[in-house]
Amino acid sequence: MGYLWFINITISLVQAVLLGLMVRNYMGIGFTRTGKILIGASSVFLVESILMTITYYGWMMMGMGPSVALPILAIMIMNLFGITMLYLISRL
Repeated sequence: MGYLWFINITISLVQAVLLGLMVRNYMGIGFTRTGKILIGASSVFLVESILMTITYYGWMMMGMGPSVALPILAIMIMNLFGITMLYLISRL
């Protein structure tokens, strides 16, 4: 069941890329109060995504099975959907 962990790691890396792009999109308004808040929130989510990638890799190496990977996959898919919507909004 290692493929479920690879899917989780891939989704987490895609989220990290999208969040990095969001930070870049907000740099134009970075000196305003709203811009600082948006950059801060995006940065926190970016760090969280990177840490989750590392955690998922560790869990995969420890041999955690589908009983852990499958619920996380469902959560990651919902997270990816939400972050993708936020990214699309940040482009406006």
